[in-house]
This record gives sequence, C-alpha cells and structure tokens, in this order.
Amino acid sequence: MWIPVDELKPGMKVGYPILREDGSILLNQGVALTPGYIKRLRELGFNSIFVEDELFADIKIEEPLRIETKRKAQKVLFETVKKLQRGSKFSYEKVAKVLEEVMEEILNYPGTVFYLVQIRQCSDSIFSHSVSVGVISLLLGHYLSLDMDYLKKLGLGALLHDLGKIRFPPQLLEEREKITEDDKKLISLHPIWSREIIQMQPGYDFLVSLIALQHHERMDGSGYPYGLIGEDIHFLSRICACADVYDALTVDRPYRKRFSYAEALEYLMGNSHSLFDLQVVTTMVRHIAPYPVGEVVKLTSGETAVVIKLNEGLPIRPVVRVIKDEEGNTLSKPRDIDLMKELAISILCSGDETAEDFYPSSDISRFKEMDFID
Repeated sequence: MWIPVDELKPGMKVGYPILREDGSILLNQGVALTPGYIKRLRELGFNSIFVEDELFADIKIEEPLRIETKRKAQKVLFETVKKLQRGSKFSYEKVAKVLEEVMEEILNYPGTVFYLVQIRQCSDSIFSHSVSVGVISLLLGHYLSLDMDYLKKLGLGALLHDLGKIRFPPQLLEEREKITEDDKKLISLHPIWSREIIQMQPGYDFLVSLIALQHHERMDGSGYPYGLIGEDIHFLSRICACADVYDALTVDRPYRKRFSYAEALEYLMGNSHSLFDLQVVTTMVRHIAPYPVGEVVKLTSGETAVVIKLNEGLPIRPVVRVIKDEEGNTLSKPRDIDLMKELAISILCSGDETAEDFYPSSDISRFKEMDFID
C-alpha cells in the first residue's frame, strides 16, 4: 500500500525497493523499518513509499519494466551525467545498449494498461525522471504503432532530454514559492543545452537531439525555447513532451507536492487542443492507469479503498478493496469491488485529496508554472 513517509511506523516492511539516484538500492523490499530508516527517508526527501500489508498479501506490483532493468538504466544515466559534469564525453553506445534492454521488455509487455512506481527523492530531477520519461515515451510510441527505428530514436531522445539541466546552478530548483523572471530565462535554455550536449557526442543522431530541443514546445506556440506551433514540432517531440509533463507532475518536488495520476491525466486531456498533441494524449488516457495498484482512493459511496487490479480497456474503473466505511472506520472484513461491474459506484478522488482538489480547471496557472519548471 502506498503511504506518506510521515505516516510510517517502526516495524512496517518496505513493499517495493527504494532506489538512490545512482540506481543502487537504499532499502530493499521486505526490510523492516526502524526509527533511523524513517528519519533517513525523510532527510533524503522521500515523501511516500510502498509498504507491505497483510490485507494485500495477494497483490503484486506489475510494471512494464523490471526493477533490475530500471536500476541499470538509472545507473547508466547517473554515470552519463557525472562524466559530463567532469567535462568528459559520455558513452552514447552504452546508453543505446541499455535502451535496447528497456525496449525489449516494453515490447513484450502483455498488458494494454500500465503504470510506473515512482518512489523518488524530491531532488532527483534528472535520473529516475528521465528513465520514466523514456519508458512512458516508448510505451506510447508502441501503442501509436511507431516502427523500430523511430522507437529507438524516441527512447534515446527521451532518456537524454534533460541533460542540459546539469548546467543549472544547484540552488535553482530548490524550495521556492515562485520562480523569478531571471530564473525563467535560465530554465528556458536547458533544451538548447541538452541538444548541444547530445550533438557533441560521437555518433549522435540528429532526431535524438531534436527531441531534447523541442520537449518544452507547445502546440499553441506558448512553449520554449523557440515558441514553435503545431506541425513545426516533430511528432516524436510531442510524445516526449506529454510523457515529460505527466511524469514531472506526478512526483514530489522540493517546491511543490505531487499531483495525483488522475489529476495529471486530467490536465493533459483538458489542454489537448492547445498545449499538447490530441492523438498522444488520447493514447495516454487509454493506456495509463489513473489509479495504479496500491493507490488509496475514495469512492462515491463515501468508503475508502485500495486499488488491487487494473481492468484492461477501462483503467478508470479498476478492482478495489474497501478498507474503511463511509464514517472512516476500519472494516474488520475488507471486501473487493470490481468497478466494471458495480456501475453505481466509482472513484471520487485519490485518498490524499478532496473532491475539490481533484479538478484543476480553477487553477490552471499553477499547472503551467510547474510545467515550465519541470
């Protein structure tokens, strides 16, 4: 079950491996939490983790990418960034090789609905983020029937799209209420820097660098760095842009709390005729689970439940396990509800939201500000 770090108690067991920025394991699945571990997680900026719970012993987390492959990709990206920070060239071939492993697993993923576990430090704005953007972009490209050559270029461009951020001063993305105009000018340069870094590497592909350059362009011309409009933005860049925004919004940052998966999809869908490509967003809504397994949700019945299984074809109506009644009392005998069959009940919002929190239309400017930074 997915719970905030502030609610952890000694003796609880880790339900999913917690990784460091370099892909190494900080705490493995099954490790019993101690006061020291909990304090360290809080110090490192982890806001939520999975914990094991006997009520959900029969539930397995099934991602399109194995944890071992995710770790390997994150390690390669970490090494890449460190080499660049030392002024060295990185191994383009090494990144391409780990991408092949990622692609193999993604193309063999049997499901049509997916989600990614996102347990991250707030400060991790390059490593695991870029791996997730790469995975989401590849899955979307696969569902959009791109050929293998385009998929490889899309995957590489998505993995390397944020390399330009290594030129930011360390304090730029730290905790803040509002970014300044000078900050915005600097932030708007990072896609150009990403392209420059990629094009400095032997054997680079132009389209890979173009994806990195254009991942913050928006369909109505409101993006950066060049304010491109519509078809002037390459289709692969539009895929990466949607994956980038979705992943950035759904993880905690030092300067704001994460948005729910459903809220992020709602934002993308609500702006699919202005900011984002409609075909890409439609594909995301069809294939990304708005309520992943392990997510605590509130039902229209007033009860609290945990998602335990995704329904193919209609991810917005999963199978849930009710754990609290409408008064907030814990049930002695939890019961499962398949929302594909119980049509009178639906998910109202994620467990850490209110119904009013879910709908972002009244504060779109907040999303655009975060989109600009991330």
